[in-house]
Amino acid sequence: MTTDFRSAMETAKVSALWERTGPDPGELAETPYLWPWAELDPLLDVAVEQTDMDNAERRVLVLENPAYQDTHRTGASLNMVVNLQVLMPGESARPHRHRLNALRFIIEGDGTAITTVDGTPCPMVSGDFVLTPGWCWHEHSHEGKGRAVWLDALDAQLQRHLCTNEFEPGPSNDMPPSRAEDSYAAAGVMPIIPDHDKPYSPIFRYPLAKVVEAFATMPADPDGSRRIRYTNPVTGGPAMPGLDCYMLAPAVGTDTRAYRTNANMICLAVEGEGSSRIGDETLHWRKNDIFSLPRGHWISHRAKSADSKLLQLTDREVLRRLDYLREEFRD
Repeated sequence: MTTDFRSAMETAKVSALWERTGPDPGELAETPYLWPWAELDPLLDVAVEQTDMDNAERRVLVLENPAYQDTHRTGASLNMVVNLQVLMPGESARPHRHRLNALRFIIEGDGTAITTVDGTPCPMVSGDFVLTPGWCWHEHSHEGKGRAVWLDALDAQLQRHLCTNEFEPGPSNDMPPSRAEDSYAAAGVMPIIPDHDKPYSPIFRYPLAKVVEAFATMPADPDGSRRIRYTNPVTGGPAMPGLDCYMLAPAVGTDTRAYRTNANMICLAVEGEGSSRIGDETLHWRKNDIFSLPRGHWISHRAKSADSKLLQLTDREVLRRLDYLREEFRD
């Protein structure tokens, strides 16, 4: 390529595709990463000591995947941001809303800390799954004793790339009427509510007790595991369009069926302990550990204790709707 030609292309703001060789520089060779609770837990206490709610209305620690250390990316996964948030007795955060879809999985809570979503109070009990869907008003307060801790997950990376996020602080002037938490509790039937045309579930709080009940009554897969999906009862699809969420109970001493996908996943060890095989690596996890399952690796899980449960957060549904999803299984 001549110097004159190259200079002319620079002036015209074009480039030569044939000079680009090899993989896309944006592609990352990710490896799995585990954030041990033994390291995270004391950091939350220090955050409480050193940061009051006047300076940080939402006291949040952001999980940073070291795979992105030398890139423009941040967060725990390619399309998801995962945080830990802690709230102490007497503290509260004012309402706001954003286009980001978000969820809260309660790590520590006795129900005296409350998340309010579009006017619906959601007591935060350990193991509960709480939605704060895009453009829903949400706030929280704590009138009990002891700290409340939860995992936040948001489809922030995806929406930042698409430039779709908006933010609006409270107070809220268009709060919809709240509905009873058990409005959709009856299996196989649901109320006809004409005004619910939203892309997210009308249920904002999914108690862990319901998940345990489902595991106790459902048949196991051939590998001995059990898995449920947090769904929108109106559509049967995911609870929110931007985040797909599951709970897995792997069998003790038996690997789950190995699979490989181009979707990304973050796992939280809700209870028990076990191990996960990701490609050539094995991660050993215990209660409240958090770890990443990057795309493209063969993955399987195994429980060490009978009560083991893994919360699984993934961008799978986004890829499926765009017809980009690839999945394969190995017996």
